[in-house]
Amino acid sequence: MNGSMGCLPSMPGSGNRRERFSEGYLVLEQGGYVRSYGPMKTTGIAMKIAAVVGLAAMLAYLGYCVMLYLAQDGMVFPGQVADPARVEEIKRYYPRLEPFTVTAGDGTALTGYYLPRVKDGKPLPAVLYFAGNLEEQTGFFLWSPNELRFVSVAGVDYRGYGGSGGKPSEASVKADALAVYDALAQKLVPDGHIVVMGRSLGSGVAAYVAANRPVAGVILVTPYDSLLAVGQEGHPYAPVRLLMKHPFDTTADAPKVSAPTLFLVAGDDTLIKPVRSERLAAAWPGPKTYEVIPHATHNNIIDNPQYWKAIREFLKSCLAQ
Repeated sequence: MNGSMGCLPSMPGSGNRRERFSEGYLVLEQGGYVRSYGPMKTTGIAMKIAAVVGLAAMLAYLGYCVMLYLAQDGMVFPGQVADPARVEEIKRYYPRLEPFTVTAGDGTALTGYYLPRVKDGKPLPAVLYFAGNLEEQTGFFLWSPNELRFVSVAGVDYRGYGGSGGKPSEASVKADALAVYDALAQKLVPDGHIVVMGRSLGSGVAAYVAANRPVAGVILVTPYDSLLAVGQEGHPYAPVRLLMKHPFDTTADAPKVSAPTLFLVAGDDTLIKPVRSERLAAAWPGPKTYEVIPHATHNNIIDNPQYWKAIREFLKSCLAQ
């Protein structure tokens, strides 16, 4: 065989030869014999393109995972600075408001507020509030003391929030929360007369405190079973379990909580979906009240009159025991 195709051994038959392509292969027919030569260049090019596309997709996926890992601190703990005007506003509303400063185990100064209320010369039980990740404590103090006139109110900002120093992490936030509880219990109110309340991110912090300290009650607003599960819902194609630095597994604390608990769930919550709260409640062994506020969202649940009514009724019930 002449030319670039090389030599073809002689074949019996007429000597007539016919060439054709079949599925990217060159097929020679001669005399009654058939030989195929290939694959041809078109197949090689296609394979190279597929390899490049696959490599690009893999690199894009790895970049996505790296981005999630690096961004998660800011996603979980974006930090909030107190608005000076709001600080002055709550001071005008509540002249008895006191600064509440706690020194963490590593020396970090944590700042917040305490509004004492007294009856017959004795301090009333306190609600200790743990905020959501987009809150600092002035937001809670702007409206809660007016809604909860029969209890004292306390709250300290996470590291990096309000006037608190340091950088937050799950471990540091939980350790700080116990230090805040201890300061409140030992210095301000009788031990055991504290109700811990947490909203969104803070619900996991409140549950952790309730699992490790005596409390009169627990209020969990838009709570989750774990931030890991919330993150996996938001990023279904990412290996969130491998990437998550702050999983906040509230279900792990649930078996250690025996105090009465109020679950307040936003019916139209798209950030922490009701199923996350349902699964936490299912793992909660102690006495509980589970209340869904219809049509409420993650952010506007506090504007619903049913929200405050449920909290007041729960507090009166658990503090009367």
